[in-house]
Amino acid sequence: MAMTEPVVLERREMFREIKQLCGANNWTNWFVLLREYAIFAVTVAACVGWYHHVSASGWSLMWAVPVYFLAVLVIGTWTQNRLGVLIHESSHYSLFKNRTLNELASNWLVAFPLFAAINNYRAGHWGHHRHVNDPEHDPDLLRLQKHQPRHFPIGRGRFLWEYCVLQLMPHKALSYLKGRALYAMIPAKNQEPAKNIEVLPRPLFRVLCVSYYVLLFAALTVWGWWPHYLLLWVVPMVTFYPVVLFLREIAHHGNYPDNGDYTNSRVYGGKWLEREIFFPFGEWNHVLHHMFPTVPWYRTREAHEVLMRYPPYRDNVVYCDGFFFKGDPRSDAPTVLDVLAKPSRVYLRSQMSRTNPDGIRHSTAAEVGSIGEPIESWHGGES
Repeated sequence: MAMTEPVVLERREMFREIKQLCGANNWTNWFVLLREYAIFAVTVAACVGWYHHVSASGWSLMWAVPVYFLAVLVIGTWTQNRLGVLIHESSHYSLFKNRTLNELASNWLVAFPLFAAINNYRAGHWGHHRHVNDPEHDPDLLRLQKHQPRHFPIGRGRFLWEYCVLQLMPHKALSYLKGRALYAMIPAKNQEPAKNIEVLPRPLFRVLCVSYYVLLFAALTVWGWWPHYLLLWVVPMVTFYPVVLFLREIAHHGNYPDNGDYTNSRVYGGKWLEREIFFPFGEWNHVLHHMFPTVPWYRTREAHEVLMRYPPYRDNVVYCDGFFFKGDPRSDAPTVLDVLAKPSRVYLRSQMSRTNPDGIRHSTAAEVGSIGEPIESWHGGES
């Protein structure tokens, strides 16, 4: 039986199908949160159990070091990293459909554990959406530039040294976390006006925040868990956690050519482990996210398949087959390192973003708090 070609969509038809995929439900992410915390609990239990076994056996504590290191690696690159991505999901009211539930659950289960606050993160992140890749107005670019001066294109060896190895140094980790704290914990000064930023009244939010940390510190004190907390939560948070977040931000918007609808970021594939660490929960298609920010992560694949029937998207998005390693050695697609190593326009597939912008992000600007005319297209590349 002959296979039929997928129906090519016009702009109006594409919008109609994407609209059906927008909006979260109230159950999917409960299972996700349960899974992520279960992985964390198993990791902590294994590490603590091994430590007690080593102590009871009279062995040198050096035998506990490899397991502890592995636990810190898993917690920082998996648990904390993936919870950090769910902060992003929550900022678009996509963790849960009910907005009050979204705010309560996301703060208590995702943001507060990482010393963040959803409404503060939302204010900064929506500014990034409204001014993506604009070096004078994009709050993400301004924050990252202070942390790590950007010099693209950059060779593989220099990238691995400056953007990976050096980022594990305490001063670099604290530099990145300071920028994140000003972005996600402390209300931004001089933040441009935006609508639909807050759901919870400020007094209620303060009560929730204070009560969370009071209960946390009380539990750590009563049960004597401060050493566990410091070694198995704080240490990962100041080592591997900021490195993974930083690398994802560079993959999304490093060495950008412009802020076109299809070229302000990229679509990512690669090996399973790389995808789950660097691009979990829909982060693998950041182009689609900037076009339609209210598509929840678990509908990203469907939305991508819809857009692959829309020629302007299909013919212009840049696909990266992995971050450090190719998912398919036979693929002609570049890795993230390849894209960062050459001038920003080398991997563009057409000049559409420069000559004929589609304006989709202008159509969805209200979803990221715009209260006026969106910023004009910006075509200055990073290299």
